[in-house]
Amino acid sequence: MTFPKKSKFYKNAIYNLLQRTIDKYASYNINMDYTQKEFLESRPQRLCKMCGKCCRVLTASISYEELKKSAEAGDKSSIEFLDTFEPYPSLEDALKADEKTVKNIPDYQNRTFYRCKHIGDSNLCPRYEVRYDVCRFFPSSPWAVVPPECGFEGWLFQQREFHKQHIRKLKEEAIFYKAKLKTNISEHEKGLYEQLIKKINERVKLYDKYDSEKW
Repeated sequence: MTFPKKSKFYKNAIYNLLQRTIDKYASYNINMDYTQKEFLESRPQRLCKMCGKCCRVLTASISYEELKKSAEAGDKSSIEFLDTFEPYPSLEDALKADEKTVKNIPDYQNRTFYRCKHIGDSNLCPRYEVRYDVCRFFPSSPWAVVPPECGFEGWLFQQREFHKQHIRKLKEEAIFYKAKLKTNISEHEKGLYEQLIKKINERVKLYDKYDSEKW
């Protein structure tokens, strides 16, 4: 059944559709943790080559000093990280351990690199069954930087492209909604479109740290 565009039923149908879309985007923004959980659960662990490179040379998103302060303040992830990894004495030492992996990290000259305290020559982890989440869930993001030739490289690329396509689609929708604001619509409908644009912008902003403005 269809209704004339100027009818009350048609307008209510449009309002309801817009409100449902707003609620959906609001849920997207609230449930980023759930999205992360889905990523971790779908990660194919079989892709790991057990080369040990991600255990022998790695870096953190914050400095060593910040990590120590965070651990002293009781941050669980920082405590577990420092209990598992120790910093290389110098960048030169990290380069000697694995130059390709070090140079694969953006801005590597200004970073501290770490090595696992526990891994053996066989690349097996003696604490595997009780390992911390920092190890259990690596790579923990589509944007995780993995060593060259890591088994996860291709899969992570696919995951990044999935997110990029999602954000591109949202940007296209925002352009459409902004155009609707310039048409002859009611104040109520205008308010709904403005809410939609706001929710989309909130969602896109979550990806700013990954240079989403270039997508």
